[in-house]
Amino acid sequence: MTWLSSKEEKAALDANSDSESIANQSTSSSFTRNDILICATNGKAYAVHKQTGARIWRADFPTGSKSRWSVGSMGGIVSVFITDQDRLVIASSGKAACLNLLTGEELWVNKMKGCGYEEVGVVCTPSHTLKPQHTTPAPLLGGNDDDTPPDYHETEHALTEKSVVVLCTGGKCLGVNAETGEELWRFNCPKGGYKIPSALVDPEGGSTTVYIGCGTRLYCLDAITGELKWDVKISNAKMSLGYMTLATPWSSRLAAEAHTAFSQFPLAQQQNEIRTRGAAAASSGGG
Repeated sequence: MTWLSSKEEKAALDANSDSESIANQSTSSSFTRNDILICATNGKAYAVHKQTGARIWRADFPTGSKSRWSVGSMGGIVSVFITDQDRLVIASSGKAACLNLLTGEELWVNKMKGCGYEEVGVVCTPSHTLKPQHTTPAPLLGGNDDDTPPDYHETEHALTEKSVVVLCTGGKCLGVNAETGEELWRFNCPKGGYKIPSALVDPEGGSTTVYIGCGTRLYCLDAITGELKWDVKISNAKMSLGYMTLATPWSSRLAAEAHTAFSQFPLAQQQNEIRTRGAAAASSGGG
């Protein structure tokens, strides 16, 4: 691919020309999905070439309406997730949208009706998964503590289920068709309030499961139907922020190589925003 000169690149990245794509201005645009790094900031999404840093495309957060209001104008935090079908799911301020990973073209918008305007967590069920080995560590069977944990099969296991995007915000979780953006199911976390639930997808057991942590309770849902399998109270704490983080041995191994959790569930960023706004308000009032 032929990239722009440093002078041209600087001009393209200037605030006045932010809508222009570096790759679109060049004479060649040869790249694959594996060359793309997605960055989201100030309510906008950018596709960047991993090897050069050149911008491939830039997209405003779609509003799904003729309203002038946009996530970008509000500077909202945008959560991102890339599906196996080269779709980029982005979510912010009580809305979710899907873009073509390679072009940035808008594919669908889900306004998440009745979910408020807070940050949104997003994750998607996979079309295939790497399967962990089904063996029990020896220490649980009375073996030596020196025994190593089980290995994992590095073979792909295809899933026949349709892909579902799980969106979490304001004490609610929505299951959305990854192809169309249509809402498939909705789960209101009891006493979830305005907290952003955390979600972890687990494709074990023949049917994809999504674990939802919100407040002091943990919920287990069928990711395809939204059916509640079970729920349990994890903590008796009375005073806390009410946020829960989730992990399994397999998800932790994948996460170490794949992403930072804040890209999917921006809980810490949300708290920082609240603190910043509070400090600004206090400073303004004190002056």
